[in-house]
Amino acid sequence: MSQKANALAGEVSPYLLQHAHNPVDWMPWGEAVWRKAKEDNKPVFLSIGYSTCHWCHVMERESFESEAVAEMLNRDFVPVKVDREERPDVDRVYMTAVQAMTGQGGWPLSVWVTPDGKPFYGGTYFPPTGGHGRPGFLDALRQISAAWRERREEVGAWAEELAARIRQLGEGSARGTLGNTETILAEGTDALAMEYDRKHGGFGGAPKFPRPSQPLFLLRRSTAKGGERLLEMVRHTGRAMRAGGIYDQIGDGFHRYAVDGAWAVPHFEKMLYDNGQLMGFYAELAAATGERWAREVVEGIDRYLQRDLALPGGGLASAEDADSEGVEGKFYVWTRGEVRKTASNEEFRLAEGIWGVTEEGNFMDPHHPARGWNVLARKRWAQGEEAGLLESLRAKLEKKRGERVRPGKDDKVLTSWNALAISGYARAARWGGKRCDADRAVEILGFLEGNLMRGDGTPSHRWRDGQRDDLHLLEDYAGLLQALVDLQQATLEPAYLIRAEGLAEKMLERFGDPQGGGLWSGTDTSLIARMKDDYDGAEPSGNATAALALIELGRLTDQPRWSEEAAKILDWLGERMKRLPQAVPHALIALQRFSEPHGRLILAGEGWEKLQVAAGQVYRPDLLITRATKEHPSEFVRRLADAKKATAYLCEGQSCQLPLREERELIQKLRVKSREVGP
Repeated sequence: MSQKANALAGEVSPYLLQHAHNPVDWMPWGEAVWRKAKEDNKPVFLSIGYSTCHWCHVMERESFESEAVAEMLNRDFVPVKVDREERPDVDRVYMTAVQAMTGQGGWPLSVWVTPDGKPFYGGTYFPPTGGHGRPGFLDALRQISAAWRERREEVGAWAEELAARIRQLGEGSARGTLGNTETILAEGTDALAMEYDRKHGGFGGAPKFPRPSQPLFLLRRSTAKGGERLLEMVRHTGRAMRAGGIYDQIGDGFHRYAVDGAWAVPHFEKMLYDNGQLMGFYAELAAATGERWAREVVEGIDRYLQRDLALPGGGLASAEDADSEGVEGKFYVWTRGEVRKTASNEEFRLAEGIWGVTEEGNFMDPHHPARGWNVLARKRWAQGEEAGLLESLRAKLEKKRGERVRPGKDDKVLTSWNALAISGYARAARWGGKRCDADRAVEILGFLEGNLMRGDGTPSHRWRDGQRDDLHLLEDYAGLLQALVDLQQATLEPAYLIRAEGLAEKMLERFGDPQGGGLWSGTDTSLIARMKDDYDGAEPSGNATAALALIELGRLTDQPRWSEEAAKILDWLGERMKRLPQAVPHALIALQRFSEPHGRLILAGEGWEKLQVAAGQVYRPDLLITRATKEHPSEFVRRLADAKKATAYLCEGQSCQLPLREERELIQKLRVKSREVGP
């Protein structure tokens, strides 16, 4: 590797800094790129990835550290590196282009772009030399360079055509009206359930991603409509994920996805956005089933986040790498001999019988083909005394693993991902009744307020080493809005609702599109297209997140404006929900909330905390929860603040049942509804 630094050396992003000593003359994204491209009359080679991306590391080793590749890139192109986590708005534009060109996407994203920003060729990972129908990177560079020199007019016309297509796709769903919401919800439920894997749990085939919004929608739908079948799908999925290699059996937390259909072998990155969402999902699953194992997953994710991603001051780092010492999964896998040396005889028998440890192993890094590596996954659940023995072995292996070289950590703090963690902790607090979960959510929010918030209360996107950017992204505004609403339901502090209203106002003002409907994803008008996001993948879309948060804010504050704005977003999402519901499970969660009665549990009086704990013992996702104080933004709720003793009001709209003052009474009343409509 060249020791001479390129222009990335002054950047903040860990991903860009990883490439700061490549022989490629990388430039960071910015105006200087386009000036140079125009002055030199060269196309831009745009490489987009992220610091914990395994195939990004592979392409760096094979191509970007190669002097021969660097010579051609530097001579014929303006090479540019972008961290897709730092600039998701840039990534969205050029990912849309590559998907339009090739029908698929992923990272590293490789795109060739005209000096005015219009893409004309692209793909994902390119091997250094071609084979098996895949072009090699050097061959691609030669051919693209020749096309730029010899067929410039043709390239320019294709780039113009593709740019127009991206702008059209960026507009997203056609604006319309929802129509019959129950029909949309019922058909969406059926479409998602059709993808259920009866054998292995989860939805769809390999590779298998958690996509937490999908099982969460089915879980809430099962409660709303009385669906034992749906609940069992979700329960089976939750257990299968916990048992599989996608869950770190030694150190807790979930890896990014499984490469197979049985959740057995993961792609080893660990991402904050997954773990934050899954914490909330498992908290609700534990409340719905009453099963202890689901709550243990919540506690395991908490241990992982606090041990490995927590930063001084309370914020959470973004991710951990799949690789250590240049080898995928090396930190996580075990040989039979390693386990044998660490375990007692009884423990080793369990390692073979429950975790499936074998001499042959079940995983191999294709770039370092050593045999005998085992990804630990549960073949069955421990019974009786086995649980204690397995925990003893787990602790020994965790200590042993602590001596290994850890994977790299991307320690930048992203508002949107930390907001997902706040919501996860807040939902764990609401449904588990543990104050420490709410305290952790408050601590993360405090970090964001101290480091990522502007003076006007709006969030910037990224912070690292004391430096924050100045991006305005919908995912940050909407995610933080939902986090404030969720945090109010965990702490019952109405101040969070007051802050949420201010943020909602700014979000609609900054990202709203009164003509086309929906919300724009960002504010950078220098990009060739302004995009709207309507896909709920590993992370929920900004539009679906905003819609759900606005509905809940409107119902908690009795301000119809927020619900009306949410209805406009749902109208915009309506066509996608009807046509391809599998793509928008979080939008369906928002629509479920929108369509159900305006149910609230309002607590008041001294000692209300005991009623909050009691309410958390019954799974009623149809009820939002708040506390009556003289500071509450709802006039109706303020009128209930005069209660002296702890009192619970079960209300629909502004009509309430007789007040309840005993935990037992409240639990019984909540369970009556659950028996009527629950699984």
